[in-house]
Amino acid sequence: MAPKVVVPADFGIENLHCEFHGNVVLKLQGGEDMRANSLILSYHSSVFVRLFLELHQSVLEMEDFGGEAVRRFLGALYSGEIELERHLFRDVNKMCHVFKVDWLSGRCGDYFTGLVSQVDLHTDYQTLLFLFEEARFCRKVMKCDKFLDLVIQKICGLENRAEIFVEPYMRNYTELENSQLDLMIQITRENPTSLLRIVKQNAGEKCAVDEKLLYLLQNLNLCKCMIEDDALFDETFE
Repeated sequence: MAPKVVVPADFGIENLHCEFHGNVVLKLQGGEDMRANSLILSYHSSVFVRLFLELHQSVLEMEDFGGEAVRRFLGALYSGEIELERHLFRDVNKMCHVFKVDWLSGRCGDYFTGLVSQVDLHTDYQTLLFLFEEARFCRKVMKCDKFLDLVIQKICGLENRAEIFVEPYMRNYTELENSQLDLMIQITRENPTSLLRIVKQNAGEKCAVDEKLLYLLQNLNLCKCMIEDDALFDETFE
């Protein structure tokens, strides 16, 4: 078992990928290898302790993660610091989950929460989409709801949520899973007519109700739709 050391700590980034100290090899995408020290990695995680000290692994396959993300992840374990970017967030956060690096997982959480806190009425769709899909990924793959709860709460607080997020997200609604439709229903719970309008428009264009539109109709609060906009309701079901 690795000696008790408080992490994060600065073990010297210059010691990463060092021939002298690097007693384990991490295999990255594209055939790149990186050397690291098993003891330093083990300070951060019981998973590394088991891999190196109990299972005697000396090579770790890291091809499931982007190479730049792996380098940033390892750099954080050596330096105690990390500079996250959107394109690296998913893989770094997933590595924190897989290897159970709690302090770095907390940094990822702080980074994501900071991005969500910047959302306002003028936030562009691509930013909202990034936050929403990363949070969905965390729920689906890591069984973690906190990011999705945070994003949905933020989007629900936007008066123009239908225009800046729901409507563009629903453009290719036939490709969405029912779980995604459920989230759209959740986001529009206070104003479900925005989704009913999408149902009406698409059903009219196709002259039919497909299975996704039917799913929406079966799960929307139609009573609330009728109260909010009886004309739209009548037009939809005429």
